[in-house]
Amino acid sequence: MRKIFLVSFLFILTHSGFSQSNKITGSWILRDSIEAMQFFTKADGTIQERRGFANENIWDKNQRTGKYSFGKNGKLVITWSDNSVENRDVKFEDHFNVAKIKIMDKSKKNTKTYLFVRVRDEEVIPGN
Repeated sequence: MRKIFLVSFLFILTHSGFSQSNKITGSWILRDSIEAMQFFTKADGTIQERRGFANENIWDKNQRTGKYSFGKNGKLVITWSDNSVENRDVKFEDHFNVAKIKIMDKSKKNTKTYLFVRVRDEEVIPGN
């Protein structure tokens, strides 16, 4: 019984560490009654982020760019192009289609949890 538990634990531990860094790759969006946020992460470790109010078109906003990685403690570590660093707690849900991300607002000195949804892009190619 102990062997089965140990093997299961090791499998889950290695699987969760691997999947967390790979499953963040893609496009994520948040839109509520007050604000909108979008970030795009690539497999090469780059991140782009846009923010605005809910009634604004965030795609017209300037984007912040930087590099991301997952720290040893499981936090998403982002180093922005202005050399500022952010640590964000990330918890994936719904088969990695939803991400709960804690982001600190430095101006207000508080932390808020945001619910981001993965954006699935599909391209339609007309037939000949």
